[in-house]
Amino acid sequence: MKIVVAGATGFVGAEVIHQALSNTAVASIIALSRRPMLPPDPDTLGRYEDVSKLESVVLQDWLHAYPASVQARIKDADACIWTLATTPSNATRMDFDKGYRDLP
Repeated sequence: MKIVVAGATGFVGAEVIHQALSNTAVASIIALSRRPMLPPDPDTLGRYEDVSKLESVVLQDWLHAYPASVQARIKDADACIWTLATTPSNATRMDFDKGYRDLP
C-alpha cells in the first residue's frame, strides 16, 4: 500500500510516519510537508521500522494546484492521512479555512 502523509513534519504527522514505517502492509510512504522531512534518528527507530520506504516531498503552496512533480509522486496512492495544521499564533500567515475546504 502507498500512503501520503500530509503535514508529516508536525507532531501528529511524525507519529503517523513512525507507525507506517513499521507496518508491513505499507510499502511506500510519501511525507508531504512544507519543509523537508529528515529521516528518523536511528536511535528512535523501532525494531521493525523500515526507513527505505519513506520519501520526503516539499510543497510550499497548499492553496493552488500542485506542481506536476508533486502530482507524479503522490499519484496512485491508496490513502492520504491529512495532518496539516498550525499553531494559533501562526494561523494568521495562511488562510487555513481555504486550505482545508477549497483544496485544488
